[in-house]
Amino acid sequence: MTGKRGGTRLRLMQAAERLFGERGLHAVTLKEINAAAGQRNESALHYHFGSKTGLVDAILNARVGAVDRVRAARVEALIAAGLTHDLKAVIRATFEPLTGLLDTEEGVRFVRFAAQVLNDPDFDLPAVALKSGFEGISRANALIVAALGDLVPEVAVQRQRLMIEMVLTSLALWTRRPDAMTNGPARRFFVESLFDALAGALTAPVSPETLAALKEASRG
Repeated sequence: MTGKRGGTRLRLMQAAERLFGERGLHAVTLKEINAAAGQRNESALHYHFGSKTGLVDAILNARVGAVDRVRAARVEALIAAGLTHDLKAVIRATFEPLTGLLDTEEGVRFVRFAAQVLNDPDFDLPAVALKSGFEGISRANALIVAALGDLVPEVAVQRQRLMIEMVLTSLALWTRRPDAMTNGPARRFFVESLFDALAGALTAPVSPETLAALKEASRG
């Protein structure tokens, strides 16, 4: 979107993303967002987004859409290379578009925002991601489901949620380091260890205790 209205909308989204990422969704008022975006008209945010929920959704759609275009290209390249059965390669294609955001202040701002949305009880970010219509997420998720093989469906879904939660929380915590954007070797070690942990979590054997707990939970 271009022009004055488009510029106002973008400034509101950028200001909200930064403030939400720093303080959480419920600690920031719409008035503060309007002020941070340089809007004297306090109805500007309502005009463009309708509500705080509408604002959060707009930021997610814009940011996730941009990341997902990179992910879709990565997944396409992985399929062309015949690496669909390589779980670590699938994890890289899925999440390197996110870990790559740590290179820029704009990317860090989104990572912090996404982690705050993840922790907000009014939003179920893993469910939204798994059920989204974004091509990259859908194709990557299908490859991960295939890699999980014969896992009990309830366990597979829980592990997929855990995977998303691990990545967003870990990345947000990483951004708190004073050298987060400058210490390349430390970050590479962090990212590689994170991918190892994801692969381990996805493929870990299902214990009898977990199956018993699932059976009990299913009765409720």
